[in-house]
Amino acid sequence: MIGVARLLMGAIYFLNGFNWWFKIIAAYPSMSDFAHVAPPPDVVGAMIQNGMLFHIVKATELVTGLALLTNRFVPLMLVAALPVTLPICLVDMFFVATPRGILMGGGSMVLNGVLLLAYLNHYRAMLEPRGMPGLDVPEAPRDGGPLARAIAAVAGPMLPVLAALACLLGAAMLLWLIVMIVQYAIHPLSFWAAHAPPPR
Repeated sequence: MIGVARLLMGAIYFLNGFNWWFKIIAAYPSMSDFAHVAPPPDVVGAMIQNGMLFHIVKATELVTGLALLTNRFVPLMLVAALPVTLPICLVDMFFVATPRGILMGGGSMVLNGVLLLAYLNHYRAMLEPRGMPGLDVPEAPRDGGPLARAIAAVAGPMLPVLAALACLLGAAMLLWLIVMIVQYAIHPLSFWAAHAPPPR
């Protein structure tokens, strides 16, 4: 189940990141959308207008998605994705607040959170209350201390249920993305007509 959740998050993040450079999803912003039209006056529009910020977010999604799909550097990529996942969750659930936004934002957070729990052994040293500097600290406890043990004790038994929930949300998110990609592939001109600048 964890492998399925990893692949679902990888596919979702890869498609979202890819869409920024090569338009495939009608409802999601792409660089080409704003060649002649200003970004919308909202949180996402402000990030796009900033210039670099949205490029960094989308590059993180693209690289994270590719790494998760190929099962490379997964623990590192899950941590790298978290600063992107949390704002996605907040913006989609509280600013966009549509069924799509709630599914995509909440689903992203559940997928990222469940996968972080599943790979907890890789983060145990990060959860030590007093970290030790240095490249090699053989005397450091291998179990990550009381915080890591508490998280493992609470989350461990619930992980299969959480993984099933994450996979269900991930499948729904991926299906929604595929539907939007197909809609855009069938009717790209109607999308551009709706976003064209008003005639002068």
